[in-house]
Amino acid sequence: MSANPASTSLPEIKEEPWQQAILKGTSAYFSEMASNGLLRPAWAEFISKLPAGDLADQLDSKRQALDKQIRDNGITYNVYADQQQGAARPWSLDLLPFMIEPADWAVLQAGVAQRAKLLNLMMADAYGEQRLLQHGLLPADLLFGHAGYLPHMHGVQPPNGVWLHMMAFDIGRGPDGRWWAITHRIQAPSGLGYALENRLSISRSFNRAFREMHIQHLAGFYREYMDGIRRMCPKGENARIALLTPGPYNETYFEHTYLARYLGITLVEGSDLVVRQNRVFLKTVNGLEPIDGLIRRTDDQWLDPLELREDSQLGVPGLLQAVRSGGVVIANMPGAGWLESPAIHGFMPGLGQHYLEQELILPSVPSWWCGESPAWAQASERLNNLVIKSTGPNRQGRTMDSVMGSELDDIEKRQWLSRISQTPTQFTLQELIPLSRVPIWTREGKIEERAMMLRLFAVSDGQGNYSVMPGGLTRVAGDQHGIVSMQKGGTSLDTWVRSGEPVERSSNLKEKLQAKDLQALRRPVSSRAAEHLFWLGRYTERASFSLRLLKHAQGLFNDEEYLDPTTLGLLHELCGKQGLSSEFDPADPIGQDALEQEILDRMWYSKKPNAPAAQGLAEQLNALARVASQLRDRLSSDHWRLLSDCAKVLEEPDWLRFHRSIPGNSLAKVQLYLLAMHGEQSDHMTRDNGWRFLQLGRQLERLCCACECLLSLTSTPGRAGEYGLAMAIALADSTITYRSRYQHRFEWLPTLDLLIFDDDAPYAVRRILYKLDIVIDRLPGDTGPVRQLFDAVFNGGEMPKALSLEGLQPPFPAETGKQLRAWLQDLLDMAYNVSDVVGAQYFRLAELPDQVIQGR
Repeated sequence: MSANPASTSLPEIKEEPWQQAILKGTSAYFSEMASNGLLRPAWAEFISKLPAGDLADQLDSKRQALDKQIRDNGITYNVYADQQQGAARPWSLDLLPFMIEPADWAVLQAGVAQRAKLLNLMMADAYGEQRLLQHGLLPADLLFGHAGYLPHMHGVQPPNGVWLHMMAFDIGRGPDGRWWAITHRIQAPSGLGYALENRLSISRSFNRAFREMHIQHLAGFYREYMDGIRRMCPKGENARIALLTPGPYNETYFEHTYLARYLGITLVEGSDLVVRQNRVFLKTVNGLEPIDGLIRRTDDQWLDPLELREDSQLGVPGLLQAVRSGGVVIANMPGAGWLESPAIHGFMPGLGQHYLEQELILPSVPSWWCGESPAWAQASERLNNLVIKSTGPNRQGRTMDSVMGSELDDIEKRQWLSRISQTPTQFTLQELIPLSRVPIWTREGKIEERAMMLRLFAVSDGQGNYSVMPGGLTRVAGDQHGIVSMQKGGTSLDTWVRSGEPVERSSNLKEKLQAKDLQALRRPVSSRAAEHLFWLGRYTERASFSLRLLKHAQGLFNDEEYLDPTTLGLLHELCGKQGLSSEFDPADPIGQDALEQEILDRMWYSKKPNAPAAQGLAEQLNALARVASQLRDRLSSDHWRLLSDCAKVLEEPDWLRFHRSIPGNSLAKVQLYLLAMHGEQSDHMTRDNGWRFLQLGRQLERLCCACECLLSLTSTPGRAGEYGLAMAIALADSTITYRSRYQHRFEWLPTLDLLIFDDDAPYAVRRILYKLDIVIDRLPGDTGPVRQLFDAVFNGGEMPKALSLEGLQPPFPAETGKQLRAWLQDLLDMAYNVSDVVGAQYFRLAELPDQVIQGR
């Protein structure tokens, strides 16, 4: 298949039925690609911009590159019903764009801006004079009877009268080419981040076509988005804005992290915020920092457990009162859920005439609210051509899936008619619009047409006017007869809006930064982020120690047919402390084969239903992945991918039942991942307060592992023989150093020198304590409580006087050995106590008034 610049018909592919159907116009749907046997002008020009050669090979190659880019960038979407891939799967993006001609865009842009203005006026009236009820423009049941109406907000006056700062509209095109508004997305509309990521990916794939076809850019829209919010904040340009997310289990969490990073704002969860004196504050490691504006991605019912759902773990107690009193600007204002009801569409023409004195440029899909007897009587006669929808969510906040009347048999139709008749206000019927078809490039290497729905976004300038993104999120059905839904296997397209003239490049970046801007632009480290970074450091060190222990155990099991009981007991005790086996019981020791079997049983984990929870190294790697999921906005794509992929190495393989030894190849892969993580954490992260907590976690865990190893080594006479010392040296990753420095077999004194007293060995106790000393000094705020604990054991870098290499040279008094073990235990206790104090002071942050940071 070749691209012919002069061609205005579809590229020739022999015996493809889709081609003939499109060319002949036999489809009952509007084709976005062709009309009357010819390619539409945009598609003809698009194909002409592709390099000459085999078009199928080109598109296949581009699709493979696109798939790799999505995987490498960690772009995900949580699909709750996907049992095969788990909740998070790679974002689905097709290679071909959806193109909108200037004439179509003029209608869509004007229609969406008009509708956005109308909905904002409706919100202001619903929580003000309520003229829409007084004039009979809307049944009272659709306002007061809807769970999305919040009486708590009545009488509130938002800044500049802007209730709705950003809105999304799902638009479809019917068979006659006419555009219809199908759905309003008002509370916390999603898609802005995915639309931007789609644009960056597809514009790179077809850079010549994107440039020469005068496709409008998106960056200016995002700049207007932030400018509008800042205009509503009293501090204006100096306002601190945050994006409120429900957390990593939300279906669009990637988008939240991506948007926060792109917009240069802080990503927060409800637990990161606290309300004090009707103002919202962010809990940071420096104290409480005021938040002036919130972009929310959390639905109304979860926002405030004091006034809304009391079981909410996602909201902020007192947030609604802060909003009512003007202590924070929130976009969008709570209480807009009723505008998302499908029943609203049946009343939109009259509302448009009342508020705007205009006809709607973009009509709503014909809708009948069954709570009105005439409407229900009219619609019930033609259920075959309608879609049954819930008027609003139930008390649990859930909305039923849409039901296609055309898919019901006679018995099911009678059942639905009876159900609707019993509670008619709960149901709305909408006309089934046969959606237009867009081309996609399938994995089988051919073009198919699929039903599509276009999501367009409108934002306020902060003063009541609305602008529309010159693009959007186009979603496509998962198959030729499916429903348009990303949760049901659909895919997405980049949306190209053509301009009739060359397009100037735009950017979301500020034109010029002043010195006064620099400090304000530093991103604060929230207490939650600091805690996750702290545990990222601990889990990285813990997994690395477990890996070295497993590799050493593998070597012992492979090289020694029979381990002596003393060495076997030491190995078992260390494995038990790391969760790699059962705990060691000196009164009931187990044999070598039994220990190896226990280690193997805990080596792997499975995602199969009812599978046991992961243990040992697998659990430690999964813990790393879980922590990484909470830090997506702070980690580079490479770092996040390492953390996410590492755990998959120990996912139970199909061949496991045939292989009963410690898997050296799998451990080698884990080692490479962990080494890369150490490099990312040491050399590729900004040295801010978040990084300091990460390093604190690493050094505390490293100290714990070193002390536990030495305590086990010295707990029983005979363990500090050659095999035991070799094990301790290996766990400190110092075998090569030992052999090159001492050139001798493993002995007690040089082992202590390397593992305790050395100033340069990274896993030596003294070196770890020096590193901790430095990190503690650089922690923010009052480090007195932490410093007091640390100095009690390691004051000024001095070791206990009784403990020295000379004093520990064999044979030494039994009392000296007790002092060594007591000191190691004191270090271990100190590490745990420091961890607890750091958690209480910086992570759980007692919110006292004097902790509020002034001057912000």
